[in-house]
Amino acid sequence: MKQVIAYYRVSTHRQGKSGLGLEAQQMAVLNYCKLSGYEVIHEIIEVKSTRKGRIGLLQALDMCRETNAMLVVARLDRLGRDVEQIAGIVKSNVEIVVTDNPHANRFTIHILAAVAEDQRQRISENTKEALSAAKRRGVILGKNGTVLAVANKKAAEEFALKLSPMITRLKNKGITSVRAVCRELNKRHIPTFRGDGRWHPSTVGILMNRLKYTMT
Repeated sequence: MKQVIAYYRVSTHRQGKSGLGLEAQQMAVLNYCKLSGYEVIHEIIEVKSTRKGRIGLLQALDMCRETNAMLVVARLDRLGRDVEQIAGIVKSNVEIVVTDNPHANRFTIHILAAVAEDQRQRISENTKEALSAAKRRGVILGKNGTVLAVANKKAAEEFALKLSPMITRLKNKGITSVRAVCRELNKRHIPTFRGDGRWHPSTVGILMNRLKYTMT
């Protein structure tokens, strides 16, 4: 039986204490291992407020090498949020599985990380542009103002336009329902707007509305 080291990460001490986000990660990893016939020999939970200094992740990788175990995480962003960081982990002599994309190999993981980073960069750039424009107009920028919403909407619309050619090709093949499109996007490992996770009928419906498609 293949042995597994499970690694979970939550971003703040508050989340770590409350279990917010942790339970979902554990469920995803444990369910995957159960269905695959793998044995989880150790679980490492890391609570970090920054992207740096992931001692827990390094410990998990070392443990995998020592026991010849496989590292399993729930989502790609649990390993890291930039290409350079994930590339270093992927190059290590440890087999890695991301449960929301279990068939992804080292090359695919690297590509998905690059796409996710690009999306975050675009969102950041659009947010900065919107904030600068609002500031020039004399808008008093609040923590939860509408400016950020406008920036995110712009980024989402740009993302939808990038997927428009693929949606059109699917439509020409007779794949027009929300559920059918959802299955195809997941099958082709197309990243979501946030750059990780899987497509769901609801998120596909939002995408279709942005593209002004009428789905059956």
